[in-house]
Amino acid sequence: MSVRATPDESTSLWERPGFLVRRLHQISVAIFIDEMGDLDITPVQFGALSIVAANPGIDQSALAGSLGIDRANVADVVARLSSAGHVTRKASVTDRRVKNIFMTPSGQEHLAEANRRFSKVHRRLLDPLSPAERDTFLKLLMRLIEQNNGLGRAVLNLERRGKSPN
Repeated sequence: MSVRATPDESTSLWERPGFLVRRLHQISVAIFIDEMGDLDITPVQFGALSIVAANPGIDQSALAGSLGIDRANVADVVARLSSAGHVTRKASVTDRRVKNIFMTPSGQEHLAEANRRFSKVHRRLLDPLSPAERDTFLKLLMRLIEQNNGLGRAVLNLERRGKSPN
């Protein structure tokens, strides 16, 4: 299939990057839920646990930037993880308004099991591609994110890349 450089009103859905990205996201979430279903964890919660594990004591604002979600949403994610017993929130010693987040032993166990299962999620999603195509695909995704990062509702803190185990 050839893709037109400039879309017009006759461009099919299958030539619209936004449609394709949204559809791939739906597939990715479906695979994630299929593999993680009984763990009662969402992709965003998995990302949050991964970031907290790699950055003990991270504050909610930094966590929001690392996940690329707004502060209100990250507060809800952290509240749910806290209610499940996976993280604790402690007031910062330097600023009592800031809450630092730490993993609990339950959270560490939960994340370890999710990490074991995630390799299958990753494999199932990218299996249709050759190893070289997977590498190219991920590099192109990162370039699109880097070049368009400021356009999202919440800006992703790209400087924290690589600081999470996933």
